[in-house]
Amino acid sequence: MEIGKVIAPGTENGLQIGDREEGGILDLPESHLALLRGPVTGVMSTVNRSGTVQLTPVWVMDDGNNILVNSVRGRLKDRNIRERPQVTVMLVNPENPFQWMSIQGEVVEIVDEDDPDRGYLATDMINEASKLYMETDVYPVRDPRGEVRSLYFIRPDRVMAMGEGA
Repeated sequence: MEIGKVIAPGTENGLQIGDREEGGILDLPESHLALLRGPVTGVMSTVNRSGTVQLTPVWVMDDGNNILVNSVRGRLKDRNIRERPQVTVMLVNPENPFQWMSIQGEVVEIVDEDDPDRGYLATDMINEASKLYMETDVYPVRDPRGEVRSLYFIRPDRVMAMGEGA
């Protein structure tokens, strides 16, 4: 993936892309890896059939290679991803809006919770995220009528990072 560093505002060429390099998730600046691995709620964009952009707050994790996001099968975000797998995830430091990261990528795999072989991955991820974001061992806000969680593996193609450490 390409990692681009956004030049700080208030400096020459501020808010433009400066240095670019090839790398992976583990090559991100430590400060921005912390955004990805901390309890920072991201915003994910998908594309609607009409071509308009759909935005959703999401909990974000990674497996060292892919960005991981979880949702309920059948929701608009899920339908959009299955039809048009290109997504962007934005993470902003809640304590410093000048430190952020935008991750463009493609959903390369979807694991549904009812998959007999790998469905546990979707369940495990939402429970791990619940520990990180809500400090509870099991995700507590499932639809009482039943739901099937879907785990999305996003292959990052381009990352733009701004702020301290970028």
